[in-house]
Amino acid sequence: MDFFNDNFYTLFYGWTLGSIFILSLITFFIYLKIKERSFLFYSLYAFCLNIYIGIRALDAISHSASIAVMEINLYINWPLQFVYYTLYLLFIRSFFNFKITQPKVDTLIIKFLWILGFTCFGFTLINVFVLSNTNTDLPYYFSEFIIYFYIPTFLPFVVYIIYKILQTKNPAKYYIILGGTSYVVSALVSMYYSVNDGFDFPIFFFMIGVQVEFVFFIIALGIKVYGIFKEKNKYQKQLISQLKENKKLIEYNNEILLERIELFAEKEIELELKHSISVLKSKVFRSQAHSHFIFNILNSIKGTIINDEKEKSIEQINNFSKLIRSILNHSWEEEISLEKEIEITQLYFALENQRFNNQITFSVTLHNRINSPELIMVPPFIIQPFIENAIWHGLANMEEDRKLDLSIEKQDQYLLIKVRDNGIGILKSLEIKRKRSINHKSMGIDITRERLKLFAQKCNENYDLFLENIGDEQNSKGTQVTIQIPYKTV
Repeated sequence: MDFFNDNFYTLFYGWTLGSIFILSLITFFIYLKIKERSFLFYSLYAFCLNIYIGIRALDAISHSASIAVMEINLYINWPLQFVYYTLYLLFIRSFFNFKITQPKVDTLIIKFLWILGFTCFGFTLINVFVLSNTNTDLPYYFSEFIIYFYIPTFLPFVVYIIYKILQTKNPAKYYIILGGTSYVVSALVSMYYSVNDGFDFPIFFFMIGVQVEFVFFIIALGIKVYGIFKEKNKYQKQLISQLKENKKLIEYNNEILLERIELFAEKEIELELKHSISVLKSKVFRSQAHSHFIFNILNSIKGTIINDEKEKSIEQINNFSKLIRSILNHSWEEEISLEKEIEITQLYFALENQRFNNQITFSVTLHNRINSPELIMVPPFIIQPFIENAIWHGLANMEEDRKLDLSIEKQDQYLLIKVRDNGIGILKSLEIKRKRSINHKSMGIDITRERLKLFAQKCNENYDLFLENIGDEQNSKGTQVTIQIPYKTV
């Protein structure tokens, strides 16, 4: 019975194809905004499905184009189905994060895709070389084989995936299951009527199922977006709270330092007074340096939280906690061991390197005369500013092959510390700052210079600090900072 006329089907097909295309665009733009891969897979799945439905719809409503469409169908029917089924499963895999939450299910999905790929390749060969060159009933029998044997063999896999989805804690799981079920049922009904007479436009059932699926999936994706923004807001609140606590801690330490300076100024004799003020100045400088790079590290952690990189955020917070603990443990000490200084420097570098996706290679070299770094005492936190400077003014403007080397050796009563990078060099760095109209003056190096001066005066020795460009001005191969300071042994 012809209940609907051709014009209705034409309008329905056009509306279906248009709505699917718009959905694929919307999900793609959402992916560009929040960088959630499940939206990318769903966008590509909807796009490929739209192409498949468009070809089938053209075959159904345009009799003049049927022969040409059948020719095209011989070559792309199964490959196209494989592509959009693959994208669909990758969407499910990413949406429920099976790679992390259920690795066995993730492995099973990958194996299933291989089997599906080989099967679709075989069916394409049958279409092209067997079914296209026969006037027998082979196409009919092949369709019967697909419906009554091939599809049922994969139903256990579908049921298993649904079972595993139900075990997840994802609030959108029921919408995904309902959408997927409507899609599968409509596809089976459409295939049944395409083989058995009884309905002139069997693809109509498939389109209805796709429309129902998209309604459920839009709800599920909306829940996903809401969850992402809710989690980001949570991390941002935690970060703001941490920043406020750090600010209070820095202000409190500065107040204590100033109070002690005033106390020593009133009670000590002139010589003792000069020595005490020198020590306290060094601590104030350290406090200023700490607040400087603590702010940078917190910005880094904030960036990973905003980009929804949860694992990297947790790792950075753990490393940041270790670094803060080291700073607090040694903030009142005038000297620490060289071994501890190197450990703090490596911890700081690891935090900064995460901001560059661990693309910077860092090496530490202690020359032969330094056998016991734990017995050599140096001012705390003197290497970190130069590591920071090398990263942000030398290596940050490079795309690849970033290298940073720290070497330490003894030279008479001095330690010779060299920080060398293969970045853009001093001159080019200054040129970039000038072009960008950056007037900010980095205080890290100046503060460290003052601290080295105070430490050298206490040891009745001299110190030296100089920066040099490696290579000529036109072909710079990096920058080297050389620090020469006295040291003590215990």
